[in-house]
Amino acid sequence: MTTTPRPQLFDWDDLRIFHALVAAGSMSAAARRLGIGQPTVSRRLEQLETRIGARLVTRGADGVELTDVGERIWTQVQIMQSTAGDIERVAHQADRADAGTVRLAAPEGVAGFWIARHLPGFVEANPLINLEILTRVEGESAPEGADVTLQMVESKRMAYVANQLATLHYVPFASRHYLDTYGAPSGLADVLNHRIGDLVSYRQQQTHWPKEASAIKQMMNASLTTDSSAVISEATRAGAVISMLPTYAAHTFPGLVHVDMGLVVPITLWMVYHPDQRRVTRVRKVLDWLREIFDSADYPWFRRDFVSPSEFGDVETVTVRGERPKPKPV
Repeated sequence: MTTTPRPQLFDWDDLRIFHALVAAGSMSAAARRLGIGQPTVSRRLEQLETRIGARLVTRGADGVELTDVGERIWTQVQIMQSTAGDIERVAHQADRADAGTVRLAAPEGVAGFWIARHLPGFVEANPLINLEILTRVEGESAPEGADVTLQMVESKRMAYVANQLATLHYVPFASRHYLDTYGAPSGLADVLNHRIGDLVSYRQQQTHWPKEASAIKQMMNASLTTDSSAVISEATRAGAVISMLPTYAAHTFPGLVHVDMGLVVPITLWMVYHPDQRRVTRVRKVLDWLREIFDSADYPWFRRDFVSPSEFGDVETVTVRGERPKPKPV
């Protein structure tokens, strides 16, 4: 007697998409992380829910939230994802050659305005390594399968290591064109009347900001809000806004003016990877190269202690002092 095989209840690809959705927090963020369309994420989720016979997430204005069933499935999927990562690492260790692909995940600004500028030396020294750089809005989870992740929070998966790579010191910058057009702030309270650029990730990092800097930021009304470091940087250079940029921007973009308000926001950049990755020659070369291009002995703007932009280059500084802005009465 022959029996009809039972239909497969789960498709690992659906579970992988479910994992990315919960980790990223929204359909659009999961689609960017996976490199597929948002409708595909939605369709595959519906397929998985149909197979299971229960809703796994609820969708709201702030993203997705797990249902009770989704919570239980999520716990198991995390174990499956971790196991898959272990299998990949075993395969990597079997192939210790210095040839092949290394996937590096990094915040958009750091990748575009610092790492990319140092690529010529790396590709010349390592012609057999294919460096795949994956960027994301800071706060989103790292793409799946990244060998090395640079991030601005210390949190990491179990068994991974997180090393402090550099400190990014954010200070207000403007262009000379902006200051010639609108004038410099007459005092700290007057800053609130100026055109301010705001990066979405600043809101997510704000819990790490010094108390006074966070309070001042909350009082500012942004003229420009974006999730792109490229947009905020170019808008500042073009003279549209004053914005908080890391001090290395003065080196990367000559001509920016440091609007010195005594306001400095230090953010630690962490390098996260599984310790077994150091056994893979090509990954180890990338790790060592990253430490080299973020070495604070060569690049003082990455030191833990703040170094004013005027101390490491011909950077114009406009000093703004006076009474601190006070919150408006409710």
